[in-house]
Amino acid sequence: MLLLVSLIWYAGLFCQVPQSFNYQAIARNPDGTPIAGTVIGVRITILEGGPEGSSVYIETHHPETNEYGLFSLQVGTGTANKKFTDIAWGNGIQKWIRVSLDPGNDGSYTVMGSSQLVSVPYALHSQQATVAYPRLQKLTDQERDQISAPEEGSMILNTTSKKLNVRMDGNWYSVPLTLIAPEWSCGRPLTDERDGQSYATVQIGSLCWLAQNLNVGQKIPLSTHPSNNGIIEKYYYDDSDANGEVYGGLYTWDEMMEYSREKGSRGICPAGWHIPTDEEWKAMEMALGMSESDANRSNVWRGTDQGTQLGPVGGSGYHALYSGRSVPGFGYTARGSFEYVWSSNESADAAWRRCLDESSPQVGRFNTFPKTYGMSVRCVK
Repeated sequence: MLLLVSLIWYAGLFCQVPQSFNYQAIARNPDGTPIAGTVIGVRITILEGGPEGSSVYIETHHPETNEYGLFSLQVGTGTANKKFTDIAWGNGIQKWIRVSLDPGNDGSYTVMGSSQLVSVPYALHSQQATVAYPRLQKLTDQERDQISAPEEGSMILNTTSKKLNVRMDGNWYSVPLTLIAPEWSCGRPLTDERDGQSYATVQIGSLCWLAQNLNVGQKIPLSTHPSNNGIIEKYYYDDSDANGEVYGGLYTWDEMMEYSREKGSRGICPAGWHIPTDEEWKAMEMALGMSESDANRSNVWRGTDQGTQLGPVGGSGYHALYSGRSVPGFGYTARGSFEYVWSSNESADAAWRRCLDESSPQVGRFNTFPKTYGMSVRCVK
């Protein structure tokens, strides 16, 4: 059974050569509930050189969890393969700790992860007082208050108050935090602030593309036509929520453009993104190796293997899923076989699109479908 473990680290101030340091953790089931009131097995491994480095020390413990799944132990006091003080703390090689859990206490351990000891307990070799500082752990008020005899100077990130908590004079004190998000870059997930949905992104050539079909707005049945009513409206293939979660929404051209005619407008894309122009589609295709002369051809299948590259396992990172289309008065067609994606360039009563065929290595560039068809949307910046 796979388990989740929330780690809580503490290391006290050593006034003499210490033989151990404190370790506490919360053992959880896969659904997040704690493993309460249970004797479990815990194996501690000290590694050198990295999370997959060589083992220099192994010990086992058999603590009992409390009602919250919390257990405590002293690293260095378990049943071990050598003396804890024999570890070469001062040799200049990074030390990591790996935790393995045996929920049934039957000898079946599962590795839960490794953490670097950012400053190892050098008092173990220097006879001097020092502190081992691990990375701060995130805990709720309730989890923090279940810590058994927390050391003075212990610190945690409190997820209830969103503050740093420091243990001093037998009390927890709060320190406000100012969190500055790192600058976003292509290749990281994009969160749409309108609905909280997250999209993978990928850099292809000079442009950043969504690596998933857009799925913003309110689902409507195929019997209803979207209107300029201030609500983003979409179809799901076969009117199925399950299909929508996988393939994203299908949008008419006008709805996608939010009833604008301007090429490259934002349309229904997240803030800072826009509907790709026909030229931006060409730039992406040429970045994948299509010749300019091929890219400029119209109403044909073009290129060599660019369609394959844009497929689910094609290597470009675009990950087309062949989401099909909606046809008013007819129904839904071509899921699993074709992907149709709009551009922001209209062409009379139609608009330029890109077509991907599961059985073809090429990419189609056509302006033959009316704007009332429902097709996929990829945003770009």
